[in-house]
Amino acid sequence: MTFLKISLRNVARNARRTTLTVFIVALGLATLIISNALYDGFHEKMVANAVRIFMGHLQIHARGFHANPTVENCFLPLREDVLKSAPGSPLFARRVLFQALASTTANSLGVMVVGIDPEAERQITLTARSIVSGSYLTTQPEDLRSCLVGEQLFRNLHLQLGEKIILMAQARDGSLAADAFRVKGVCRTGNPEMDRSFVWIPLKMAQDFLAYGEHISEIVLLARNSSQVPAIKNYLLQHTDSATTEVLSWQEVAPDIVQMIELDIAMQRILMLIISVIAAMAIMNTMLMAIQERYPEFGVLLAIGTTPLQIVGMVVQESFYIGLLGLAAGLALTAVASIYFFWHGVNLASFAAGVAKFIGLDTTVRPLIKPGQVLASCLTVLAAATVTSLAPALKAARMDPIQIIRHI
Repeated sequence: MTFLKISLRNVARNARRTTLTVFIVALGLATLIISNALYDGFHEKMVANAVRIFMGHLQIHARGFHANPTVENCFLPLREDVLKSAPGSPLFARRVLFQALASTTANSLGVMVVGIDPEAERQITLTARSIVSGSYLTTQPEDLRSCLVGEQLFRNLHLQLGEKIILMAQARDGSLAADAFRVKGVCRTGNPEMDRSFVWIPLKMAQDFLAYGEHISEIVLLARNSSQVPAIKNYLLQHTDSATTEVLSWQEVAPDIVQMIELDIAMQRILMLIISVIAAMAIMNTMLMAIQERYPEFGVLLAIGTTPLQIVGMVVQESFYIGLLGLAAGLALTAVASIYFFWHGVNLASFAAGVAKFIGLDTTVRPLIKPGQVLASCLTVLAAATVTSLAPALKAARMDPIQIIRHI
């Protein structure tokens, strides 16, 4: 208890030096937590937008369709009662996908045509909310020959709302399929590839167009919670024929997003290391300066019988208390910064061209605070601040009290 009191008094004795060190530790901790939270928030938005823009949490295809999306790779859909019985009762929608040539009087371009059930697609994706002009598809008979087009494709084909486009593709039976569809709406999804090349038509028309009958290209499922994806995938694998169909999670459908997240996590770890080293060096520098000023004190303590181990313990305790004060100040600073970023967010609009593919139209990122990340950051900074004080502590313990007293 005696050395505990001495350590506390030493921390308070030089308030200016202690305050400066506490500020450095607090700033490092706050930077670490907020940067990790913004990274995690970016990842969360990236995944949430990606699954809601088009791909969903899981997809069921005919085997080989994902690698080779041809019109021949189709299958009969699972029964609705089987899909509804999946863990968590995920939402689902059936689709027909095929490549076609879209022609107008002004231009012709290759496009990806998506046959959708308008009401089911409305629940799964953000297509209905991405309409910037015109209106969304309905199940009414008059909309059977209507379509939606991506915003950039709309411009490239020099289209007008209500104008017709001709779609031509090879049907499943090998014949040439061609039909006219009237443009009912224009979509801005925020994904450059989709806005440049996607056309949406009613599912029934797509099936008739390709001579599919009841066959489809894929079933897209949206889980109520992303944590349910593994359980849903295992359930689907048990209720599908692995020889003819494949069940893919969003990680398998979009490996580029997974790789980007892994790269960001590696950068997070490097950042954590750099900030921890900065905080540790600040503590060590402070303790070295303190020891230089306290030679007389250590000389007297060693002369009256204080052991080197007790000297080391006292110095380490002082750095530990400074680290605790830094944690408290850092958490307070983190709370203030978190409130600000939650309210305003970080707008990545200036990088929209680069990040739109991954996070969609909304480029505002807000931090995602994870208790585990906060605890890990606190322990890392506290450990770095405490362990690095061992060097000056050992230096103080190895001093010769006679030489120090003579020096005084």
